[in-house]
Amino acid sequence: MDGWGRIKQIAEYMSLSERAVRALLKQGLPHSRLNRKCILIKYSDVDEFISGFKSEENKVDNIVNKICNEMV
Repeated sequence: MDGWGRIKQIAEYMSLSERAVRALLKQGLPHSRLNRKCILIKYSDVDEFISGFKSEENKVDNIVNKICNEMV
């Protein structure tokens, strides 16, 4: 998604609470603060930030499956 959103819009986009989005800001989610009350976040930054939390389970499963298939 292109463009910018405020915390409420980003929370809806991520299916999270506004409080959770604010916690992500403290964890490093990129944002721009125009003034004390106006925080803008790029949707593309949200997608990129969240992709850093991908589970490694699928990678491990794929490696195990590949090794098992090679043994047969």
